[in-house]
Amino acid sequence: MQNKKASYKIYIQIILANIFWGFSFVWTDIVLKSGITPITLVLMRMIFATILLGLWAKHTGNIQKIKSKHLKYFLGLAMCEPFLYFLCETYGQTMVSPTVTSVIVATIPMFTSITGFVVLKEQIGWSTIIGIIVSMAGVIAVVFAGDSDLSGQFVGAVLIFGSVVSALGYAVLVKYIMHRYNATTLVFYQNLTGLIYFIPCFLIVDVSHVGDMKFTFEAISSLVQLSVFASVIAFIFYSNAVKALGVTKSGVFCYIIPVLTALFAFFMIDEHLMIAQWFGMATVISGLFISQLTKI
Repeated sequence: MQNKKASYKIYIQIILANIFWGFSFVWTDIVLKSGITPITLVLMRMIFATILLGLWAKHTGNIQKIKSKHLKYFLGLAMCEPFLYFLCETYGQTMVSPTVTSVIVATIPMFTSITGFVVLKEQIGWSTIIGIIVSMAGVIAVVFAGDSDLSGQFVGAVLIFGSVVSALGYAVLVKYIMHRYNATTLVFYQNLTGLIYFIPCFLIVDVSHVGDMKFTFEAISSLVQLSVFASVIAFIFYSNAVKALGVTKSGVFCYIIPVLTALFAFFMIDEHLMIAQWFGMATVISGLFISQLTKI
């Protein structure tokens, strides 16, 4: 009975983690539309998240000391994610909707398989190749079906794909040290290092414009929710799920994020999708599930 209760808790946690990530694209949209620039948004989000993760690590005692020979990997991890990842994703979302952003980001687990095949010589099946082709067709439909500003949509989509590429770089680097450090240590130090990367960018690009930004209650509350729920609690819940269910089984739940984002965006910011975009989103999700089949 205790094991059954424990399994229920794990599934509740993985579902909540993906709900929070579904909300994250809408919260980001609210902050951006308030006039807060992408770099300032990410910097503030990371400051809150790093402090909260630090407190969590101290409370649980899960933080480990980094060996000097592994420092280069942590520097590379932080450069890929969160630095380049959040720059591309947040600037891209200034040009495309939260739903389009979530659809593109949802392809990361699928492309990770391709990266593993090319860089790490891991095995890859025809199901992954077919899944990528199907999903990319769906992404094209979602991106280009709903806006007359095709150039803006295209540039925004390219930037979002930049975040996907950054995540793939992260996946390659983390492969070398993931068995040497626990998840709390990895994420805390990559966030702390990423914060160091972002501070010069803020001082060069945004610091002179802070006075022009509107820090409304809605923007600040969305920013706090991004930090607390999407960057900290969701990470903790997802880490617990990966430990209990494995990477592949946990990753399948991520495919519901675009649908959740579309629903949240409809109710919270009045975003409407065209029929072609709904069809494209269904195609993307179908391709993602095909990519997880093991018998092809």
